[in-house]
Amino acid sequence: MWRDSWKWVEEKELRRQTAFEAYHWLLKSFETYLKGYRLNLDEIYPGVNALTLGTILVNLADEFDDKTQPDPEIQSVRDLLTELRGSLIFALETQAQEETADYWTLVSLAELRVLTAEVTQQVTRAYRKALTASRRNQFFLQSSLAQLEILQSLEMRGEFVQTGINVINEELRRIRKEKEIEAASHKKRKVEAILDAISPRQEGFVFLFTGYMIDHPAKMENHFPLEKEAEIKAAIEAVLDKYEAGPDDLAVTTGMDAGSEILFVEICTERGVPVQTYFPVFEAPYVRDFVSPGGEGWVERFYKMRNHPLVDEFYQPDCVGLPREGDNVHERNNRWALYSALARGIDKVRLIALWDGKGEACKDLDARLVKHMVDLMRDTGGMVEHINPIKLSRTLNPNLSPDANPIPVPPVKSKLHPNGKSGRKPPVRKKM
Repeated sequence: MWRDSWKWVEEKELRRQTAFEAYHWLLKSFETYLKGYRLNLDEIYPGVNALTLGTILVNLADEFDDKTQPDPEIQSVRDLLTELRGSLIFALETQAQEETADYWTLVSLAELRVLTAEVTQQVTRAYRKALTASRRNQFFLQSSLAQLEILQSLEMRGEFVQTGINVINEELRRIRKEKEIEAASHKKRKVEAILDAISPRQEGFVFLFTGYMIDHPAKMENHFPLEKEAEIKAAIEAVLDKYEAGPDDLAVTTGMDAGSEILFVEICTERGVPVQTYFPVFEAPYVRDFVSPGGEGWVERFYKMRNHPLVDEFYQPDCVGLPREGDNVHERNNRWALYSALARGIDKVRLIALWDGKGEACKDLDARLVKHMVDLMRDTGGMVEHINPIKLSRTLNPNLSPDANPIPVPPVKSKLHPNGKSGRKPPVRKKM
């Protein structure tokens, strides 16, 4: 609420003044983060945020607060900052020396250096050390960049803030350059894979997959408890065993969310099945919304599969453009993946659906999209391999699921070409 009150102001001085005039929200934010830090002094993140917001508050108050009648709550914040700064420096410097220090610990120390350093080299060294633990994760780097841009927008600690921004941008450019080189080196292989996928001479199957995310606290409905991962994996493998899935086949997914999609991609790559993953949005927001909620372990698995030589990614905004106003970007992504899977013909496509089989509307987005994909496949006249997570049991034969049986659907006559347009070949898709 505080940021929304001033970020739209273009003129710099007026922006700072507007930010101060909404300091009641800034003060509330400071108090909330400080309370979190005091509850557990080992949790550094809320402490660093409290220090950052408190420093901003005091800096703005020095310029805009009434000197004759200063706000006593701001003065209380001013009195706390020295003690808070000392506590965080001691804790972060101690944790940063440990071999197990993660990115967020190291970047928190770097953010602290931005607020306290006397020379810019201290900031440069701190951010570069944090980058060694970033695992080339652009979401991590963009998050840290956003933190610095708040300070930059308010013209605070300008030289030190710009130093941190420069280091992160340099790393982002390096990652993007590496990706460009990697994409160029694999261009021939990818073109051949795409041509193979659209060739009518291909005899292999196309395994289109849809399924639930792993259960996590933010979900409103539970479909995939963590303890059922082994059973769900066995059920998926049973379907692929049935068709003797291998390198001549193709796997298609609507992304790689934390849960059944990543699990499916892992199983396919183990069998040598090439995978095409179609994402509704670019990588960073996708990881934030559909992978990170499952925890760091799923983020690690995502990037491992993203970098696998058998896995190709296609991003909807880059490949087919932005949706029309009113279009659901996720349902559009389902259609895009389905039409791509149909390139070998409807008789060669099998939709593997980890689905509870219920017809009513679901509360969670991923559950609604699973049902939507099943409905699309049935309307197209395709075959569905149904895996019901509710009925899976550890007591069953781990190599066979009773629900992993094909559900034939009467074909629906259609004059549409597999890409959804009459008489046109599917375009060659480019990787972002």
